[in-house]
Amino acid sequence: MRSLLRVLPYLRPYKRLAVLLGALLLLASLTGLLSPWPLALLVNCVLGQIPLPHWMARLLGPAAQSKVSVIIFVVSLGWGLNLLENAVSVIIAYAQTKLEQSIVLDFRSDLFQHVQKLSFSFHDQAKSGMVIYQVNFQGDAAAGLLMAIAPLVQSAITLVGMFYISMRLDFMLAMVALSVVPFLYYSVGYYATHIQSQLREVKQLEGSSLAVVHEALSMLKVIVAFCREPFMFGLFRDIGERAVSARVKVTVRQTLFSLAVNMITATGTSLVLGIGALHVLQGKLNLGGLLVLITYIALVYKPLEAISYTIGSLQDKFVGLQFAWDILDKEPEIQDLPDALPLKK
Repeated sequence: MRSLLRVLPYLRPYKRLAVLLGALLLLASLTGLLSPWPLALLVNCVLGQIPLPHWMARLLGPAAQSKVSVIIFVVSLGWGLNLLENAVSVIIAYAQTKLEQSIVLDFRSDLFQHVQKLSFSFHDQAKSGMVIYQVNFQGDAAAGLLMAIAPLVQSAITLVGMFYISMRLDFMLAMVALSVVPFLYYSVGYYATHIQSQLREVKQLEGSSLAVVHEALSMLKVIVAFCREPFMFGLFRDIGERAVSARVKVTVRQTLFSLAVNMITATGTSLVLGIGALHVLQGKLNLGGLLVLITYIALVYKPLEAISYTIGSLQDKFVGLQFAWDILDKEPEIQDLPDALPLKK
């Protein structure tokens, strides 16, 4: 939360774009809630014997008596919802990219400007390659943290809406679907607790590798004069191999986390499918309702998985932000007095 409050000011210059993005994400959630219903209408009202909903019968008028007309209407409705959903996703991608890249540029600019103000004692002690790594490669951490808010909110809205509709259709199946949440919560908590130190080690080694390259190129004449090329290459390889090993370990942990999330949601889907089939045989649920419910449960698990993955990926942003704060929190030794006069040209 402290990191979030600290990076929120970077959103202020683009508040209109952020509000637009929020509205588009809300619209995307609503279209997602509507998308399974054309299939249910087709199964229940065309292939089955359930009467048309009142709004649909009123809208179609006399054409409601023709099953061909109903099929055309339902298929067109499904196509229209799909078109709307895809059009909204394209606009969301544009707004997200523009907002994210603008924030990245602003944050990197602040880092670069602050580095120039730091005293020579800092630059004497710090490796230039590591500073370049922090400014250029960790400069997107602030934007990554801010941009994670929107998908989390969208997933939460979608989750609440779909779970409410699922409860209206079959309360027991909705509760069965929700039974996976504690396991997802534990998986996310365990992953977040154990991954940060490893991510920091990876970033430290990658920054050190870049520092060796920068040092070698900036002092190439001296290195060649003293025949130190093999030594610098050995140093580069040693740090690079350790960085590769650390990155592989992190990737394995990330893959295992994804596997755990997928298996937890797959277990929930299997339970819902089995119990739902029994409810249809017992007459507690119609076939169209089961199809809608299965679709909704799959869509319920999508935001749950998105929330889990987003929270997991935020650990990388938190570590990147810590690297950035390490620079921004350093105060220059020489500073202007509060009443200093600007130097004229």
